[in-house]
Amino acid sequence: MNGSRVEIEAFDFIDAVNAATQTDQVYSLLAKEFAKFGFTDFLITDMPPPSLKLDTHVIMSGWSSAWFERYMEQDFYAHDPMARRTRETLQPFFWDEVKVQSDDGAQAHRVMNEAADFGLKKGFSVPIFGAEGEQSCVTMGGRQISIPPRGREALHLMSVFAHNRARALRRNWQHPPATQTRLTAREREVLKWVARGKTDWEIGEILNISKETSYAHVKSSCRKLDAVTRTQAVVRAMQLGEIAL
Repeated sequence: MNGSRVEIEAFDFIDAVNAATQTDQVYSLLAKEFAKFGFTDFLITDMPPPSLKLDTHVIMSGWSSAWFERYMEQDFYAHDPMARRTRETLQPFFWDEVKVQSDDGAQAHRVMNEAADFGLKKGFSVPIFGAEGEQSCVTMGGRQISIPPRGREALHLMSVFAHNRARALRRNWQHPPATQTRLTAREREVLKWVARGKTDWEIGEILNISKETSYAHVKSSCRKLDAVTRTQAVVRAMQLGEIAL
């Protein structure tokens, strides 16, 4: 792919992403475009202080479910040297431009080693700042990447527009028409027990349904609420007034 072709495709992408009306469309467009560079995984997220958990700040996840769960369960965000660099700079960067030093600590090296084990050996991160100083990021990774001339600039531009559209669609989602009901009565009931820390098996015992049915209700709720995790589904259901504790 030559430089001029990269620029043309980047602007075609921007036109398409600006026309998207669903987050699924933004996801598909990003996955297709990033794959041309060798990126297999991506994440769009707000960037809270490292003392906070990342999972409830995720806007869109294109990470594998296995890596997402591992990253969140181990609280890798608090030690991730690429996340730290993102919080410190205004400029996008390739991961191999950041040298993980010995004094960064064993946990920083562990994050990068495990990311590589999950196929994220190379990557690119784009810091994004809002009008009121809020910080977000689009980050992407893969096993082997190929960046043509003007590729860095194209990835930067596409990331900014994808983030803006994903955030706008989520804002629309957070303020639906007053008459719109998202969850069924059973889904709300199951999420209330999720909020209390119950497992699918425990919820099944409480509601006299199978563990698999409980899991299906949680997954359906996540889909309807555009949530990546169970915790995020609970938070968004509470924001919408679907459940109360």
